[in-house]
Amino acid sequence: MSYDAPVQLQDTCRDEVEPVGLVRCGATRWEDAMTNKPQTSGQGIFCETRKYYTFATDFTLKDAPLRRWVNEEEQMRNFRAESGKPFRGIKFSEPPRISFDRKGRCGAVLDADPITLGIWLVSDRLKALFERIDPDPEAFVFQRVDVDYSNFPEPGPGFSFCYFMRELDCIDEEKSTLRYYDNVPGVKGYRALLDVKMRRETVGSAHAFRLKYATLKLIVDDLIVDAVKAEGIRGFDFTPIQK
Repeated sequence: MSYDAPVQLQDTCRDEVEPVGLVRCGATRWEDAMTNKPQTSGQGIFCETRKYYTFATDFTLKDAPLRRWVNEEEQMRNFRAESGKPFRGIKFSEPPRISFDRKGRCGAVLDADPITLGIWLVSDRLKALFERIDPDPEAFVFQRVDVDYSNFPEPGPGFSFCYFMRELDCIDEEKSTLRYYDNVPGVKGYRALLDVKMRRETVGSAHAFRLKYATLKLIVDDLIVDAVKAEGIRGFDFTPIQK
């Protein structure tokens, strides 16, 4: 498990601090995110409010080898989910071992692949992107995994398990269109995010987080989405949560 402290971002276009929660416009938004220069929280030229997305597996990538968590049974033995803890409380007695099945699937491995309970398998370059854009050490937790490339012509990228640690109660429910679970009286939970308006002061400078009342729904903003697309990172299918 590691909380690496990457170099923060910098916007060199303006000296003054802009309101938190607004994003830069124009072609340089994702380009600046891919630099390693420090950035003052909330700083940047802005022209529109940030956009937010949930994400799932991109099932259109049918040539990608299938992933298998080899020692899952041993590591999940006696496991009980604990909300608020890294990896929902999974304690890794040894690094997770991952293998890929290439039968009939000879494409490149995905950069992102869901594991369980909101845990994703992410490549080294996706891990670096997350840490570069959202460098808060409380944003993510990572667990390095061992990858078996013995059935590949040559070794591929390194991987880690990734878990979004930051949990926010940031939706303006009065201005949003939501559907709620109603099967447990007195317990609030979002079932569907139809048109979401965020409370900007609560989100602050966060670019990735999970929702307090829908903890398995992982949220990223358009800065991360733009960077993922620009770098050709494979595995995510993004869905906007506002109209």
